[in-house]
Amino acid sequence: MSNKVARRLGKCLFVSGRRFESRQSILQLRTETLTDTPLSATLDQSQFSMFKAAEIVNAAAACAEAECIEQLKKTDVVPLLMNYLLGEEQILVADPTAVAAKLRKMVVGGAGKTVVISDFDYTLSRFANEQGERLSTTHGVFDDNVMRLKPELGQKFVDLKNKYYPIEFSPNLTMEEKIPHMEKWWGTSHSLIVNEKFSKNTIEDFVRQSRIVFKDGAEDFIEALDAHNIPLVIFSAGIGNIIEYFLQQKLGAIPRNTHFISNMILFDEDDNACAFSEPLIHTFCKNSSVIQKETSFFHDIAGRVNVILLGDSMGDIHMDVGVERDGPTLKVGYYNGSLDDTAALQHYEEVYDIVLIHDPTLNVAQKIVDIINSSH
Repeated sequence: MSNKVARRLGKCLFVSGRRFESRQSILQLRTETLTDTPLSATLDQSQFSMFKAAEIVNAAAACAEAECIEQLKKTDVVPLLMNYLLGEEQILVADPTAVAAKLRKMVVGGAGKTVVISDFDYTLSRFANEQGERLSTTHGVFDDNVMRLKPELGQKFVDLKNKYYPIEFSPNLTMEEKIPHMEKWWGTSHSLIVNEKFSKNTIEDFVRQSRIVFKDGAEDFIEALDAHNIPLVIFSAGIGNIIEYFLQQKLGAIPRNTHFISNMILFDEDDNACAFSEPLIHTFCKNSSVIQKETSFFHDIAGRVNVILLGDSMGDIHMDVGVERDGPTLKVGYYNGSLDDTAALQHYEEVYDIVLIHDPTLNVAQKIVDIINSSH
């Protein structure tokens, strides 16, 4: 914030204080006139001072925020980003006014009020490579590698995907109708992994040889969040261990600001898979119902009232539900479907603030974080 803006905000605080001191005197006079009793006889001096101070502070804070928002309207950061978003053919913004308003509030709050909640598969990772070939999800790591080592078992993973994937994305079924099928798919897949007793070392090797690829700019994005102490909550219906191993291999270590809500493989004393964590997290239950309230990240995101939500499916749009906050959620959706499916594309526009069509980068998310950091 410039010195000029700071001086204006300071003046705003001073004027607000003087204005409310005057208002407090009038209030005291009116009270004493109506009751024939000095206000000091009703409240002791410390209570009266606290009453006056609280009103002054609240009014000054409101005035400061209003002044800051007015200053933002005169700066270029939000309009420049909006111009970029609206000028790109592959970016859809259904309600530019609402998006600009959310961005302004986020810029006012700064990094200290921000948390990023993101899906992993096809959100932080790429959907397809340069040749247009579809890449892997975290569950797909087992599909690919097991087929190579144990074709019979690998075929079971493939058969599950062929059976349930069309159900997951069927436009003819409601979410309630899909849920039992998703539970069956996830549960059966997890049982195959546990029954085979894959070792931790084997799974780490699967990840090294996997076809999971970061979106362009993902490493810089994650490191920027860590540098500015913005929590990153990776909320995935995939396999959390795969994400952890992938981040360790790509970044060298898991950043301290990063938290995971996912299906975790549990290992026995010999480091062999023996179970999965509960409750089961599938595509359509990514909300507070699967979050343990005592989880440490709740303490880390306390006071983070502004949420940047990144997802690629209808199941991702409620990832912020259950997070205690009173600020805006800016929902950024990555659309990987067919451009001919206008109904699906329209649905994305209805539930996401910003829709990125076939975007293999995290450029937009990075730009949002950049303007939040630039104001403080």
